[in-house]
Amino acid sequence: MKVIHWNTSRINSPMSGIRKYEDELFKNMVKIIQEESIDIEIHRILRDKNKLLGSTVVSWFLKYKCKNADLIHATSQVIAPVIYLRRPKRFVVTVHDLTPMLYPSTIRDTSTKLQWILTPRALKKVDKIIAISNFTKSEIMRLLGIDGEKIIVIYQGVDHSLYKPLNREDCKKYFGLNPEEKHILYVASNDEHKRVDLAKAVFEEIKKCRDDVKMIKAGYSEKLEGEGIINMGWIDEKDMPKLYNSADVYLHTSEYEGFGLPILEAMACGVPVVASNKASIPEVVGNAGILIDLDDNCVQEFAESILKILDKNIKMDRKALERSMEFSWEKTARETLEVYKYDCSIWTI
Repeated sequence: MKVIHWNTSRINSPMSGIRKYEDELFKNMVKIIQEESIDIEIHRILRDKNKLLGSTVVSWFLKYKCKNADLIHATSQVIAPVIYLRRPKRFVVTVHDLTPMLYPSTIRDTSTKLQWILTPRALKKVDKIIAISNFTKSEIMRLLGIDGEKIIVIYQGVDHSLYKPLNREDCKKYFGLNPEEKHILYVASNDEHKRVDLAKAVFEEIKKCRDDVKMIKAGYSEKLEGEGIINMGWIDEKDMPKLYNSADVYLHTSEYEGFGLPILEAMACGVPVVASNKASIPEVVGNAGILIDLDDNCVQEFAESILKILDKNIKMDRKALERSMEFSWEKTARETLEVYKYDCSIWTI
C-alpha cells in the first residue's frame, strides 16, 4: 500500500503546531512501519520554500500530486480543496480546527480567504476526516453538517524524551531570568480567540498581590506590552522545554482551540496549568489542572488559582506529568496507521 502525506508546511518552515504534527506523524509512522514490517510505503510532499511557488493555493495546482498512491493523507484542512483538481483513490484529511469560520479576523490575505471559501465544501467530498479532538469533531458536524461516522478522533501527542521536567532554577538562569522571582508562562499568538486581553488582565490582578511575579509571553514573535511582561518572541524548538521548565505556572486563556498543544507540553514538563474551560482544553487537561469558566468573574478566579499555586511553591506537578503520559506521537501515528489499514480492508483499489 502506497501512502503520500500532503503537508501544508514549507520545506523551510519554522516549527509550529502543524509542522510538529506533520513531522512527528511521518517520523513515528516510518519507525513503526520499519520495526513491525508493515506493508505500507509512505512518502511526504511539502510546499516549496519559495514564497510564491510555495503558497497554499499555488501548491494545490503545482505541488500536490497523487503519484499513483493508494491513499493520500492531507495533514491540514486547507489542502482539502485539491479534491477539485484531482481525485485520489482514497483521501483522508486531518482537520485541526475551523477557527477562520468563526473568527474572520484571522483571515489576513487573499490566499487565506480563498482557502476558507473552498475548504468547508471540499471537506464534504473527502473519504475520511481525522479530527484532533472531540471538540473539533463536534465543530465539523455543527458547522459543516458532516456525518460523525465519517470523522475519527486522534489526539496530538508530545515527545516525552524532549518535553520532561528539568531543574527550574537552571532553566530560569538559561534565559536570564531571576530565580528569586515567580514566572507565569503564556504561549500563544495575539489572535482574537486566544484572549490575550484576558491573560493581561489576569496578570494585572496578580500584580496587586505580589510584586515578585513576572509574565513571560512567547510564540509567534508577537509582543504583549505591559510592566512586568517579558517578551521572549520566537523560541527555537530545542529550547522550548527549558522555557516551560522556567515557569512556575502555565496560563492558557484561549476560548477556541482545536487541541492545545502548548498545554500538553507544559504538563509534560510537570508545570502546573491554569486554563480556560473551553473548547478542546478540558480534553487535554482532564483533572490534572485548574479549569476556569470564562464568565464575568473569570479574571479574579484565574488570579486566585495562580496565586495559590505560587504560594505552594510547587516544584513539579506529578498529576500533570502523569496526565501527559496518556498522549504520545507514537500513539498518534499508530492510530492513524489503523485508519489507513482499515480503509485498505474495506475499499477496493
